[in-house]
This record gives sequence, C-alpha cells and structure tokens, in this order.
Amino acid sequence: MKKMIGILAMLFIAITMLPASAENVTYEVRSTVYDNRDPAILPGDFYWDANNFPVLWYQIKPGLSSELFYIHNTWNSSSVIKLGDKIPSGDFYYVSKPQIKRTKIASLDEGTTFIVDGCDLKRYYLMGFFGAQHMVMPTDLSNLSKGCNSDEIARILMDSDEKKNMLTGEEWKLPGGWSLVAQQIDVKGNKVYLELKKKDEVVDTAVVSTDMDLTKQEKTYIYKDDDDKPVFYCYVDSVFRGTDSDLVVLNYVFLRGDIITINTGDTYGIFDVKGFTVPDIMDGVNYAGSGPGTVLNTGDDALIMASNKDIVLSAGKDFDLYGDIYMRNEDTTSPDLKLTLKKKFTIEIPDCPDNVTPEVNSTSSDATDEIPLASVPNNAKVQDPIETAETRQTTEVVQSSAKAPGFEILIGFMGILAAAGIKK
Repeated sequence: MKKMIGILAMLFIAITMLPASAENVTYEVRSTVYDNRDPAILPGDFYWDANNFPVLWYQIKPGLSSELFYIHNTWNSSSVIKLGDKIPSGDFYYVSKPQIKRTKIASLDEGTTFIVDGCDLKRYYLMGFFGAQHMVMPTDLSNLSKGCNSDEIARILMDSDEKKNMLTGEEWKLPGGWSLVAQQIDVKGNKVYLELKKKDEVVDTAVVSTDMDLTKQEKTYIYKDDDDKPVFYCYVDSVFRGTDSDLVVLNYVFLRGDIITINTGDTYGIFDVKGFTVPDIMDGVNYAGSGPGTVLNTGDDALIMASNKDIVLSAGKDFDLYGDIYMRNEDTTSPDLKLTLKKKFTIEIPDCPDNVTPEVNSTSSDATDEIPLASVPNNAKVQDPIETAETRQTTEVVQSSAKAPGFEILIGFMGILAAAGIKK
C-alpha cells in the first residue's frame, strides 16, 4: 500500500509540473447521408437543407431558413446517384432565398409599418450565406412588400432589445469599430445630443427628444448611408438628471456592416453566381422551416450559384466546396454510394497559468447567432463578403474554458488516496 501511495504521489507531482498547454481541437459537423441503398432515397434530384445539414442558417423561431445544396440529376434522372457517377459542371447548386422577419423595434408599435425618415423598420429581409446570417437590402425602403435585392447583403453587427443606460459623455463601444456617445442631456427639454462615431471619427450627430407628445418613430434616432439605407438606429427611451451626472436610456439598437454587392459571374469556391431568381428545375421544392417562404417557386428572389467544375464521386474522395465546407464520398464498393457534406470547426486552447480560466472569445449576443463563414482554401478563387476589415468574424476559433492542471487534480488525487485507505 505504501508503495502504491508513493507512486501516486510521484505521478501527481509530475502532472502538476507539466506546462498548461494543449493542442487546438478540430471537429466536424456532418449532414445526413445520401445512401443510395436506402429505400427512402428517390431517383432524380437531391438536396441538403438546414434540416439535414445544421451548418446552414436556420432561425427556430419563427422557423425560417434560406439555404440549399442541390444536386440536379441530369445524367440519369430515373435512377439514384451511384458511386463513380460524375456530377457535371453546372449541375450542383447553392441556393439562398431571403426571408422576411419582424425586427425587434417592431414591438414598439402594433401598426403595419414603422416609418422613420422614409425607412420602414418594421421588418427586414434575412438570408444565410454559406451559413452566416446576412441582411438583404429591400427594393423599396418605405414599402417592404416590393421585395428585396438578393445581390446586396450586409452582416448584422448588432440587433438588441436590451436597454442600455448611458451617462453623459460616456462612449459606448459597438461592433465593427463603431461607437455612440451621449454628449449632452437637456432634462428640461427631455432631449439628448447623440454622436455616432466610426474608428474614432464622428460620422453623424443628432438631437433626439423623448417628449411624451412625440410618437415612437420621432423618438427613434436613425443614421443612413449615402444611398439612404439604414446603418444604425436606436430608440431613445428617456433621460434623467442625477446628482453627479445625467443619464439616457436607449433600447432596440441595430447596426449593420457595409453592403456587399454580389455580381453575376462572381466565384465563391467551386461556385459561380448564375443569377438572382429561382430556376424552373427547383419549382415547388419545400425545404427546411415552417415559415410561409420556405418553398421555392420559379422566379422567386434568391441567390443562385452553380458548380464550375465536374465532381466525380470516387470512393474515399473529398471535394472542397467553399470555405471549410466539403463533400465526402465514403470508401464503399460500387455502385453503393454514401455521400455527405461536412464543415470543419476549430477550438483554440491557449496556454494559461495554473487555475486561470481564459476568457471565451466569442461573438457578442448582440451580433448574430449564426455560424460565420470559415476561411477559404488557398486554391479557390473567392470574393468573400465576410472577409472585410469591418465584419471579419472569429467565432469559429473560440477560446476553451478548460482549466489548466490545478486544484481539480489535487482533489482527484486526494480522492484516490482516500479510496486506497478505505480499501486497506
């Protein structure tokens, strides 16, 4: 027994003297399997959506999704796809159809619109772009029923319905290098002087009143770009005079990144942009989600991309699609085919002192709740709307909350010794 306890003690000392470091952890998210031996798999076309490939954008409430990876079986539409088949260039599609959703500020007013400075903030169009949530620019800013432009998208940097209390002179740091300052407050007039900055440069100023006689729209501050499209807005709830400082209460804060224009012919991985309306071959496809817009109809607004090279379904072959998304053919015997889509993610575990838990490097809850785009393979010709200085996201590389060897190991060691003593 003494010998065993001595060995355990030596082991404990050796463990606690090891450097607190570990290698990064990489994992994959996989789609469902296209198994041509499964009787549920029908001949002809096949697609993956957010139901069977969870990397794709999906809002559980209210049941919205927009994305598909679609195989158009032109070589043998009467049969299932087999190992060794070739998906010809142009027959593998990426599709994203914008969905309309109520904004958070819409809860302020039960009316059918919420017009502020000519812009209807009641709803906005959203869509996934290889999994990352984006806002789509409407065709008519004051009449959202006229649809949207699938070729103009922007990352949503912040969309919050939590109240923010700001003191006079305080600078509130926002995502993307933006910030907001409440410079002065006039309590008698129920007014606040706001200053909006980007990278420490003032881009806009405004005096907003919270007078009870005003409408909620008149109490909303909005900043628009040169094309009169909203970039930032917030609702000024109230102002207060304190003993030492004054206070303003803000709510329903929204901020987007720069608008990215997608052009026909642009290339993203193995996909070329073909157009912005749903083609005939996908008419009637009812894909993931319970929202009214999750059915593809010919002519619907949508981003349509098609493969620019042949894909040969060889056994054990991986085929890069875009970013860290790739197609995997399992090593099976012809004609059996087991085909999946996968995406890689990495958890970065940093070196840290004993008993210190590193901060989690993740996107603010005010930004987006979707998985962002990964980096693009070096061999792909890509124009990536995410890779800008303002909107680059880092949520795919997150800091682990795992602690270095310390008190937990000590407690475990004491438990072993106790167990050994009881056994004796």
